[in-house]
This record gives sequence, C-alpha cells and structure tokens, in this order.
Amino acid sequence: MNQSFRFSLKVDFDALGPPELPELAGTDFEYIDQLLESLRQLLDDTAWPESIQGEFLEYVALDIYEFGCAIRAEAAAGRWTVAASLMRPLQERSEYALASAIDSGFCDKYVEHWDTQIEKKFTAKSRNLVETARGIINRWGKESKGIDGFVSISISLNRIGSEMLHHAVGFSREAVEIAGVRPGILKMLSGRIRGALANVLVATQVIEQNHTEAWSQAHSIVFLSRGQDRR
Repeated sequence: MNQSFRFSLKVDFDALGPPELPELAGTDFEYIDQLLESLRQLLDDTAWPESIQGEFLEYVALDIYEFGCAIRAEAAAGRWTVAASLMRPLQERSEYALASAIDSGFCDKYVEHWDTQIEKKFTAKSRNLVETARGIINRWGKESKGIDGFVSISISLNRIGSEMLHHAVGFSREAVEIAGVRPGILKMLSGRIRGALANVLVATQVIEQNHTEAWSQAHSIVFLSRGQDRR
C-alpha cells in the first residue's frame, strides 16, 4: 500500500507575536513591503554615531534589512520553508542592534567572541552572542519596556524562529496543498519583520536618533493597525 507523508499545521499564528497585525498582513506582501521600505529609509536618514558603536549599529541594521528582503523574496517565490528558516537570524540581528545601542560594550564582546573562535579554530566554548545580547536587553528592560512592549516578547520570538530553522519540514508543499496555511505563514513572517523593525526603532531611540521624519514614518508603519501614534 502506498503511503505518503502528510501533516497539518495546527498553529495559532496570531499568538506568535505582537497582536493586532493589520488584516492585509496575511493577504499579500503589501505590509511587508511597507515595513521594508520604511526600514530602508530609516537606514538612509539616521545619523549613526561616529564611533565603533555607531558603525556596528549601522552594519547590523543593514543585516536586518537584508534578511527581511530575503524573507520576502523567498516567500514570493513559494519557498516558504526557506523564508521561515530566516526568521531566527532576523530576530537575533535585531537583538544585536538593540543590545549594542543600550551598551556600547556589546561591540567589544562581539569582536572578542570572533577573535577567540578564530584563534581556537572554532572549537572554543563560549556564551552565545545572542544570550549576551539578551542579558543586556533584559537588564535594561526592567527599567523600560521599549516601544509598546515589543522588547518584552523578543525572547519567545527567537524560540519560534529556532524551531522553524531546525525542525520545520515541508512548509512550501503545505502552502501549495492547504490553501488555509499560506495566509498564516505570511502573517507570521510579517510579524517577525515588524518585530525586527520595532527593535531597530527602539535602538535608534536609545541613541537619540528618533527625531527624523523617517523614524516617525517607520513608527507609524509598525503601529499601522492601531490607528494612533504612540511615540
């Protein structure tokens, strides 16, 4: 008897991140495009500090934009498994951005990590960089919730991204065979890009670069569904 591998993605996509995503987030790529365009403009218009910290922040923010664009491109091409697997590095880079804005010493820890790994031929056991970033964010978060609570959910998002990276199989086929799955995956991807942009907004606010028109525009896109500016 012929047997085939089948599974159904019984996931509450609305429970995997900040609530109140706009309805269009699960219907097409319009909202993702708005997020990416506002991030691109924010990158262009932000006056990054003329320091190692500022340079690192700029590089990390560009990484976030690249990962967001890659997620959009892979999803648009129907490669949903690959798109979902990119959520974790997107999330981690956004945490690097926020941590380095809060504590300029994170840049030194980043360099030290790589120097040690290269010297030990990548056999050294050390604390994962994202754990270091989260420690900085958590300590800071006790005094500040960031923009509308986005910082407080950052850790849980990475766990979901990790599962998608390592264990999700057949998303692309499921998206083809089960019509109801595609909007949920697209909404999840939209939420992850939105969360990463929110972390960049918090980071630029921490370094007091939140006075530009691009920052205000990006903020309004992140909170598009709420109908009000909470800056």
